[in-house]
Amino acid sequence: MSALLDALLAFPTAVFTILLGVVLSYWLFVIIGAVGIDVLDGDVHLDVESGAKAVGGALQGGAKAVAGHGHGDVSHSHLDDAEAAAGLFGLLGFSGIPVTVTVSLVVFLSWALSVASGQAVHAALSALPSGLVSVGLGLLCFIAGTLVASVLVRPLRPVFVAKRAPGREELMGRVCIVSSGSVTERFGHGTFEDGGAGLILNIVCAKANTLKRGEPALILAYDAGRDVYEVEPVDWLLPEEAARLGNPSEAQALARARARAR
Repeated sequence: MSALLDALLAFPTAVFTILLGVVLSYWLFVIIGAVGIDVLDGDVHLDVESGAKAVGGALQGGAKAVAGHGHGDVSHSHLDDAEAAAGLFGLLGFSGIPVTVTVSLVVFLSWALSVASGQAVHAALSALPSGLVSVGLGLLCFIAGTLVASVLVRPLRPVFVAKRAPGREELMGRVCIVSSGSVTERFGHGTFEDGGAGLILNIVCAKANTLKRGEPALILAYDAGRDVYEVEPVDWLLPEEAARLGNPSEAQALARARARAR
């Protein structure tokens, strides 16, 4: 027990032990619901590449505003560094993973490697200054932990993909399924599969139709005043028009054209 305690408190393991304690405390708060898993990511999912470009752009704009165009090279240097860091981070496989998960895994792996190799490395390099060996070991454990973590997190990326519900404009030209008994110019309901729980839509059709539950309907437009989507039966489309539904941009153009023609 004493040997284990000495190993945990020896430098550089002690640094990783402290960080691991912070990580474990954080996950304890996650378990009891006090904080969220994406507490460091803010309201948006981690996007390292876009974030780095935004930071680089801010640095570039700030440099031009304060120092004028004469210091443009410095701002471009910051932008290039940010984009290079984003590219490296993405190459390692951390993009799309919450910061808290990434940091936790890197800290744990670095700590485990340091505990497992600390005494053996110090014994093998006893001729070198202990402080130099400790610093080198800490850096190597951190680098190795980061590389191993980059491999382990890649299968987890699909778990953290945030599915965003399509906007009203994005629904134009898409096909929903009627869920009400009929669809009139004043009333109707439909469902749209968005890859998640699905959307329930208020739909209407200005013309007499035979739409009923379970049939597909083409979304033409959104009426914000009534909070309804204007639709028409898919079977009203010509064969060449129906073929365009597979392409989102062409389907939206088709929906706009038919909505204007009504």
